[in-house]
Amino acid sequence: MLSKIIKEESSNFNGTMGIAVKHLNTGEYASLNGDNLFPTASVRKIPIIIELYRQVEAGIIDLDQKVSINEKDRGLGSGVLKDLSPGLELSIRDLASLMMILSDNTAADIILGKVGLKNVNTTLCENGFIKTKLVANSKEILFNLIGLDNLPKEEKTLEIYSEKGKGATLKGTWSIGVKNNNITTPNEMLRMLEMVYKCEIVSPKSSKDIMEIMSRCQTGGYRISKYLPREKVTVADKTGELPGIRNDSGIINLLDTNVTYILSCFTKEAHNIYEAEETIAQISKRFYEYFTS
Repeated sequence: MLSKIIKEESSNFNGTMGIAVKHLNTGEYASLNGDNLFPTASVRKIPIIIELYRQVEAGIIDLDQKVSINEKDRGLGSGVLKDLSPGLELSIRDLASLMMILSDNTAADIILGKVGLKNVNTTLCENGFIKTKLVANSKEILFNLIGLDNLPKEEKTLEIYSEKGKGATLKGTWSIGVKNNNITTPNEMLRMLEMVYKCEIVSPKSSKDIMEIMSRCQTGGYRISKYLPREKVTVADKTGELPGIRNDSGIINLLDTNVTYILSCFTKEAHNIYEAEETIAQISKRFYEYFTS
């Protein structure tokens, strides 16, 4: 039935879609293009927060440490920190919240700089995620989108991006593809969230913190959670979007029955991003109806 739902709802989608769903109580599972590679977009922030909490557990990072947001730190794209005054001080805990709740790219790049890109990829490999990898931060992705990724690092500023990016065609050379980009598969992202839920990749306390932060996501209203009755479910998810790309992966818990399932959705080369969002929303709605029937 799960495969039938996916087939029915995705059959007319104009683009490439990847779906993986698993009922954690029964093990019931289905996928479409589950092992195919997709650009992560901001779903990459899930492995980043996992690595952050692993380093907190190891005593390497203190979540209460204050970080000053300088002009050079101000990122591009989603989030609010880029619009606030330089010199603002926030704790790493607050940066992690902004990264996951508002998908703040400034916060994500600061945290990635703290934990280290190499360490994120090492943790992925050590836990069996052989297809998921991160290679770039937000600035690198967004400057590639406007064809300026060869600029020196010191010139990749918010001011220059705002100036040069006006009216630019957002197509990039690698940032919306699967070669030399941040990539994952629907199956691996599903398994990553399952490991968080089951406390298999971080401690129970860290798992609880990560899921609590993700349950406050404010960027996913048009995807997994769109048609779900919020008084009857909790959704801990992370979205991602770039041209032709609309992603959303999350843990859904049914409050009345304590049934939990994971839904991992990715698209690329979507001709209509609104169609991509609606297709994800309809698939999510159908799964909810099936699991509550």
